Amino acid sequence: MNYIIIVIALIVFFIENTFAENFKYNLKYVELADGIFVIEGDNTRLNSINGGAISNTSFIIGSKGILVIDAGPSALYAEQVISIIRSISSIPIKYLVITHHHPDHSFGVSSYQELGVEIIMSSSEIHRYEKYGKRLLRQMKNLIGEEWFLNTKIVDIENNKVFPLKINLGNHQIGIREYKNGHSEGDLVVVDIDEEVVFSGDLIFNKRAPTIPHANIDNWSKYIDILHNNKWKILVPGHGPIIRDKEELYMTKNWINYISKIAKEAVEKGLSPAEVFDKGISDQYKSYHLAQEVWNRDLPLLMKKYEYQ
Repeated sequence: MNYIIIVIALIVFFIENTFAENFKYNLKYVELADGIFVIEGDNTRLNSINGGAISNTSFIIGSKGILVIDAGPSALYAEQVISIIRSISSIPIKYLVITHHHPDHSFGVSSYQELGVEIIMSSSEIHRYEKYGKRLLRQMKNLIGEEWFLNTKIVDIENNKVFPLKINLGNHQIGIREYKNGHSEGDLVVVDIDEEVVFSGDLIFNKRAPTIPHANIDNWSKYIDILHNNKWKILVPGHGPIIRDKEELYMTKNWINYISKIAKEAVEKGLSPAEVFDKGISDQYKSYHLAQEVWNRDLPLLMKKYEYQ
């Protein structure tokens, strides 16, 4: 009997390690400022090649602890990020900020929980993660491939954070603020006060069309103005390359206001999505990565939303 148990355990170990070898994320990090690192995601759609790693993950190494921003799409991804951090520093990982519940930002959370890391997430987004997480995980497995999500699980997250929140990492003072009902119901923005680096989550996309499945366009647009007017040297968007020119923030604002305007006008005129699609996207926005794909998906969603307002 013991022999059979040992054999089964070895088989499971072999399978898990084979999956881990065959499904590795090609993660590379850059240091933006002293102790501040970013792993840039594949700035495109979810697919079986990138394993869902389409958003940016960052970490700040302070003298008293390490803070990670966004857990990524899976346990496998999170474990590889943790390995990268451990290759740089032995200082404890104390905090994980999840900017919002969307799977590409949150589904690696269990790997940090197992290390005893404190999870920071808005209460509204914890609710959405716990309510819809299992369904979204099934969808991710079907879309990308189940192998990428080995050991990925939806977990309970302690809901006790009040914002704004300040964290002392020693030589890095961190501020965290919640922006309600913007891109999501509770977007968290992280600021390294000492280095003047902002981590915007998906309030900002760079070089690609922003997605709006749970968005309040009016609030989101106002939040972009706030970020634009704040003092910072570097901004790490939720998706896309690092931003140093504040005017690049308006790529996101212009797109969301444009698609919202077109959707409202279509509803007022009684047009169908097909009739709007026939007119095409304005030339100003065709250069946005995934513009046509996002347009085709999000415009009908907005039109349906505005029909009942």
